[in-house]
Amino acid sequence: MTTPRWLIDRRTMLRGLGVSMALPLLNVMTPPKTYAADYKVVPKKIPVRYLAMYVPNGLAPTPQGKEADKWTPKEGPLVELPEMLKSLEKIKSQVLVLSGMHNELPLKTKGGHHPRATGFLCSSMVHGGTEASKGGEINSGSMSIDQLMASSLGAFTKLPSIELAMDIPGKGFASNTGENILYGSHLSWSSPTSPISPEIDPKAVFDRLFRAQGKAGGAQAAPISADDDQSVLDAVLANLTSFSSTVGIEDRRKLDEFSTSVRELEKRLDREVKSAKAPRRIDPAATRALPDLEKQTSAVGAVGKRGNTQGAMRAMLDIMTLAFWTDTTRIGTFHTGNEVSGRNFSFIKGVTGSHHEMSHHENKKDKLEQYIKISTWHIEQYAYLVDRLSQIKEEGGTLLDNCMVMIGSGIRDGNKHDGKDLPIILAGGGGGTLKGGRHINFGKGTPLANLHVEMAQRMGIQVPKFADSTGPLKGL
Repeated sequence: MTTPRWLIDRRTMLRGLGVSMALPLLNVMTPPKTYAADYKVVPKKIPVRYLAMYVPNGLAPTPQGKEADKWTPKEGPLVELPEMLKSLEKIKSQVLVLSGMHNELPLKTKGGHHPRATGFLCSSMVHGGTEASKGGEINSGSMSIDQLMASSLGAFTKLPSIELAMDIPGKGFASNTGENILYGSHLSWSSPTSPISPEIDPKAVFDRLFRAQGKAGGAQAAPISADDDQSVLDAVLANLTSFSSTVGIEDRRKLDEFSTSVRELEKRLDREVKSAKAPRRIDPAATRALPDLEKQTSAVGAVGKRGNTQGAMRAMLDIMTLAFWTDTTRIGTFHTGNEVSGRNFSFIKGVTGSHHEMSHHENKKDKLEQYIKISTWHIEQYAYLVDRLSQIKEEGGTLLDNCMVMIGSGIRDGNKHDGKDLPIILAGGGGGTLKGGRHINFGKGTPLANLHVEMAQRMGIQVPKFADSTGPLKGL
């Protein structure tokens, strides 16, 4: 049968002046309930989205002495959240705290921090450490779970997946352990020998997602400058206005909210670009030191050059929100920092040093408190994203209802390089398949790969086994 002319496809784009913008899911995109005479029409299912956020250097320090555990809530309903999770209070009904997760095979890899990042979504033996420093091949041991999802679902969206990060991927080998640094800065692997380099520039990511591709469908987007007179939204505004007049009141409200979100994000990114280009008075001594400074800033990463870690991270999280909202992609990873990251967190009150330095707190009170503050800050960013998703309406509920957003680390306590009982939080409804508001302890030694299998199945992918999984994770 033919599609009614008023029913538009989920992937419909508004186009104009070199801009391509996907729309949020509207009521007009979903066929009405079928009638007896039209039995072959099947209503489209709202897609489920998946995001894995990774925090380097561990997240949950071990309590000292009689000190209360500042990470782990009581098992069962999330009634009172511990200190480090307080920012989740507003959306705790959609949050699952998971205990007992164990990633055994990456732990068997020689080395400390670096293999833990690659192993987080691969759950396999990472061939790193001294073998790599002696010329051994790069090998993650497995495709990562996000890329397994993308290989099945990527054809339905503009981008199969999106990989974001806060640091430039590292190169070389750690001087003290011989580990390949590459492993500490790559979460996503399309094959055991093919790491996917993440995007680190919010402006470049925004242009890639929301501006049209080059001529003849080329891979390179048209060059954009910060002084463009016409914004992404302006370029499609006429079409958007015309289109909105043909839909219902609820859909017009969704389009208005969507337009406002794109405009605000674009303004923020443009301010960052203009600020970076503003002239500055430079000391002659600093000019002479520029070669060394260039090396230093390159090591920190492009995002770090802005000197605004929180602003850059929030921009990345807003971009991911829009990517999910528009169904530009359904699968994403966000690497909030490379393992052994030297990023300075002194912008947090009470913190005076870098993340990696504080993760090796040696049970010293001052350093431990700073490590807790840094971990708490990461959870606050996660809470910002989850709350943002919960405010976006989608048919029958919210965007968060149709997401699975995980945050975790390949190490529990950075001081111990402890990979047992990993700190894992999962938020979202998973398309109506997840029941939040709980702390679930799955028991000592439960394979993290079981969680990977469970989430893939809730995305609609029949994955009976992944890495060292023993089956799906029951009880979610």
